[in-house]
Amino acid sequence: MGKRYRGGFTLIELSLSLIFIAILSLAVVFLIQNLTASYRRGLILNQVNTVGMDLIDDFRISVQNANAEPITKMCERMYTEGSTDRTNCINDNANSFVSATRYGNVTVNGTTRNMPIYGAFCTGTYTYIWNTGYFEPPSVYADVYTRSVSPNTPAVLGIKDSSNTNFTDLPNNSGKDFRLIKIYDESRSVCVNAMMKQNSWNASYKNIKTNTVSNQFMIDRDMYNNALAMDNGPIRLLEQDGQYSDLAIYELYVAEPALSATRQNMFYAASFILGTLRGGIDIKTTGSSCKPPNDDYTEIDYCAINKFNFAVTAGGY
Repeated sequence: MGKRYRGGFTLIELSLSLIFIAILSLAVVFLIQNLTASYRRGLILNQVNTVGMDLIDDFRISVQNANAEPITKMCERMYTEGSTDRTNCINDNANSFVSATRYGNVTVNGTTRNMPIYGAFCTGTYTYIWNTGYFEPPSVYADVYTRSVSPNTPAVLGIKDSSNTNFTDLPNNSGKDFRLIKIYDESRSVCVNAMMKQNSWNASYKNIKTNTVSNQFMIDRDMYNNALAMDNGPIRLLEQDGQYSDLAIYELYVAEPALSATRQNMFYAASFILGTLRGGIDIKTTGSSCKPPNDDYTEIDYCAINKFNFAVTAGGY
């Protein structure tokens, strides 16, 4: 009888097959990881853009609903005709009654730069007060990157009685521990008080200096009562179901308002930078983008930042 032949794979063939399957499996794993990372980055960037556009709408509505008269009318009401204060106020377009920003030393991963850390934007209906995201280094990411702010005193909102200059906390500490809040303040009392406080409560008009703006923003007692009737007090933004989102403002800049020569009302141009808490964001070096993926402390999959610009006219479009 002839020999019976048994077909099969040699050891070398089996080894090559296993290597091919391993390489194919690794390729599939890397592909899935990349797709997942891209999807995650897309979700975060979409969140930043969506929230940013919502904030623009909020700012615009507030300005459009404000009194259309020039903000310089406040100069005429507050200062004596012919006085230097009235002249300075008018020449400045009453800019100190519109916005106030404090700058401080921000250290991100060992590098210190002078950056905006908090401020207020008084629209003539609602006043917005913000704290930079640098105030909140999440402890869960502390081993990934570090950041600190000096002075380490975030902005708070309180009440100023008309009879004194003392700061009184809002009920239930609702004016503390916020990233962005807005409060009904048609008299712009928050910015007026901020300007006067940095001048040691001198009623003379001066431009607010960025290194002297106090972290204690104050709303007049009567205006706070109106805010209670309107919205039950301050409204907290950048939160979801009472919990903070992963987003924060890193800058809110309001240009000196311009007076329309034809309509005699105020035109505002402003911008803000909105980004995630993660990623070691440094707006002085990367602007409105995250660090390149090869940089340390990037967390590129969880990092998104964008700069938003808007322009609006008080009392109309």
